[in-house]
Amino acid sequence: MSEVAAEERAALGLRPFDSLDPYALCREHGISVYSIDDLADVSEEAVEHFTTTKTGSWSAALIPIGSARIIVENSAHHAHRRRANIAHELGHHLLEHPFSEVLLDQSHAQSFTDDHEKQATFMAGELLVPQHAAKKAAFRDWANEDVSLHFGVSAQFAQMQMKGPRVYAQNARARQR
Repeated sequence: MSEVAAEERAALGLRPFDSLDPYALCREHGISVYSIDDLADVSEEAVEHFTTTKTGSWSAALIPIGSARIIVENSAHHAHRRRANIAHELGHHLLEHPFSEVLLDQSHAQSFTDDHEKQATFMAGELLVPQHAAKKAAFRDWANEDVSLHFGVSAQFAQMQMKGPRVYAQNARARQR
């Protein structure tokens, strides 16, 4: 999966330490991204539910339309979360996860298996903050906020990506002493 992410980043002309725009990667793959409130056939109640009442209950969905794919995202989320959501859905696409039905509700995880969800989450991490870049940031002693600013992700996402590389850097430094 790391190789797939690296190939996708390279196809956009990015190096490991460059920030990736997941929307540009969508365009590269011919995947249009729509906000839930941009969809004509979605009821006002549904839009209100997902963007106001229960904003945390749904983030984004990859939807098949014939052989094409679109992504619908929750416009109520912060830009950093939206980038992670799009990268996650791209993970499903890039890993060619099969699905028979996509539900735009709290059971989104049922659209894909638990393993596929974990793989898409891993892929999102590799697309947005690749492990090679995370190790470099760890050796530079970057805080989560530094990683967040540089890669355009949330501090929580940065922490998730930096946990292992920080341990790696700490152990490497201990071995050098």
